Amino acid sequence: MKRSGLIGVFFVVLALLWAATASAQTKLNMVGSWPPGVSSAADVGIRYMEEVNRRAKGKVVINFKGAREVVPTFDQPEALVRGVFDVWYGALNYWAGVVKPGYVTELSPLEPPDGGPGNALHDFMVKMYEKQGVRYLGAFSGDRNTGNHFMSTQKEVSSPADLKGMKIRVPPLTRFFVKAVGAEPVTLPPSEVYLALERGTVEGFTWPYYDGFTNFGWHKVTKFLIGHPLYRDGIGIAVNLKKWNSLSKDVQQAMLDSVAPVQRWSAGWMSAHQAYQLAAMKKAGMKVIKFSDAEAKNWAKTSNEALWAHFKTVMSADDYAAARKLMGYN
Repeated sequence: MKRSGLIGVFFVVLALLWAATASAQTKLNMVGSWPPGVSSAADVGIRYMEEVNRRAKGKVVINFKGAREVVPTFDQPEALVRGVFDVWYGALNYWAGVVKPGYVTELSPLEPPDGGPGNALHDFMVKMYEKQGVRYLGAFSGDRNTGNHFMSTQKEVSSPADLKGMKIRVPPLTRFFVKAVGAEPVTLPPSEVYLALERGTVEGFTWPYYDGFTNFGWHKVTKFLIGHPLYRDGIGIAVNLKKWNSLSKDVQQAMLDSVAPVQRWSAGWMSAHQAYQLAAMKKAGMKVIKFSDAEAKNWAKTSNEALWAHFKTVMSADDYAAARKLMGYN
């Protein structure tokens, strides 16, 4: 049997097992991209779960089932669509294969990145995800100066041009920027980054370093951090659309009302973790690279244009124009 077929069977069996344990009380199973305690970003998903459980007062209970040990990280979006579990947290750019422009808020200057429930951009995202069987709830990030994606390298660079020819580990989000500067994007799960750096298989990688950089031990084998952000770090929370539509209106409202306070909380949470991680990285000997003003502007311009160019190929002309307008790019 082909891998895709095996994955499909696994999803069905897992969903049936969980369904069999449900009681009369509404219970929702949550799976996340990263495990709590290792990933600071995971703490956002857990915080949201706790907020919902508090507000719902027993009408609904979200149960955290686990992370990649339950469903492989990059298979989770498809699994959510299939209804293998009910609630998901993780990087919005992991939806690139299912909701191709589903991480457009990585380019947003708004606070929070999607403007929060009731904002036109948030509504735009909800409609985009609904087309693929998902109820988008929100994007959670630090403020515009924290919680961003950054690049770390093994050699000192002074401009984006110096990255040409280098092998850089990327998630879907930064792939287009890496290509735009003439570097080679390499896809690896976080668990393999340490060894790849140690062996020289990759010469750099991108990661929102507030998120457990030192927990992975990367500070021990990484030499430089480029101190200029690439994109916002969009942590998303979403629900299987069929499950969402089956919930009572008051339960839905409790889940929606939980978004804004956690969005506000996440900004300070990420800022604190970013400062903590950076101090530990520097203590281990990592050096922060600062470009000239001209090259810093070039870095920002090149990264934004590369991602917008990609979105133009995967969005309708109307959606592309609407997204730019809603985020103030026009």
